[in-house]
Amino acid sequence: MRVLHVLAALAPSGAERMLEVAGPLAAADGVRSTILSTGEGDIGPFAPRLAAAGYTLHHIPFSRDTAFLRHLAGWLRRERFDVVHIHCERASFWIAAAAWAAGTRRIVRTFHAIFAFQGLLRWRRALQRAALRHLFGVTGTAHSASVIANEARLFGNPAGFVPAWIDPCFQPPSAGEREQARRQFGLGPDRVALVCVGSCMAVKNHTALIEAVARLVDQGHDPLLLHAGSGPLEREEKAAAAALGVTDRVRFLGPVDDVRGLLRAGDIFAMPSLREGLGIAALEALACGLPALFTETDGLRDMRDLAPVARWTGPDAGSIAGGLAELIAIPAAERQARAALAAAATQRRHGAATAWSILHAIYTARPSST
Repeated sequence: MRVLHVLAALAPSGAERMLEVAGPLAAADGVRSTILSTGEGDIGPFAPRLAAAGYTLHHIPFSRDTAFLRHLAGWLRRERFDVVHIHCERASFWIAAAAWAAGTRRIVRTFHAIFAFQGLLRWRRALQRAALRHLFGVTGTAHSASVIANEARLFGNPAGFVPAWIDPCFQPPSAGEREQARRQFGLGPDRVALVCVGSCMAVKNHTALIEAVARLVDQGHDPLLLHAGSGPLEREEKAAAAALGVTDRVRFLGPVDDVRGLLRAGDIFAMPSLREGLGIAALEALACGLPALFTETDGLRDMRDLAPVARWTGPDAGSIAGGLAELIAIPAAERQARAALAAAATQRRHGAATAWSILHAIYTARPSST
């Protein structure tokens, strides 16, 4: 079986990280996997890791004209994939139409995010989603109850649940592994290391987190924020840290290949997003046994029963600082014991092998007679 995954530029985000983990599992089941990047620039910085996971990579830059569709349709006709799995929102209807015209009868669309389209755009996307189902027999999936509810409410679009999955290597570290990781980041035994993993984008709300760090310092705490990720607002976030006088308290690490090592070094994970589909980085942190701070928002709420030592707060800096202060105040031994429960539950519910078996069943199901 030949399966094509279609994404935008290949970046270190949730969909790409899940595909990296699934690559060897797919190969073991006889699936030959290809990834098509439609990034407008280059193929994307995560491409080498996906190639190492066994994927064949191809790049057709997106453009808002017929040239993109002609190139795509011609390539799909030559390749003749058994399954086309679309992960991107942009041009998803036209990608599915091109796949159908090329002869593919098993098309899957995963909705990775909560799309809050309104007005005319909302209705246009609702019509496109209906056409995907009724014209091309597309199977819709999502990784969280929040995304499924949003698709139904805004677009009348049913989506089946496929649990998000994480690499089984994300587990609570031993004492020696944690000590080594903290040495790598120059952390003393009493330094409170906050960890944030995510692109520098407005929806991630990092500026409020940086302001919360400043408030913690004013309250007498000694935090250090280890910020993994880059993006269009990175310069603004660095400027905010400077303006608040916490440049020495916020370490911008850029893209981090060894996220597991970073999580091993941390004391508390923070994801103050304004909106999330679910948050693969959050699942990885919980699986490593880190206490966490989340904002009270769709997607992140879906992890409530996984995180017995977490705080859900408002998105403003004051609320974030208050939640972090509460977590810091919990004795370290108690934090670790309670977080171990979250790690076990996360690994059990979001195991890669279980999720892949569900996805593989979708790929091999008999196509509808659309």
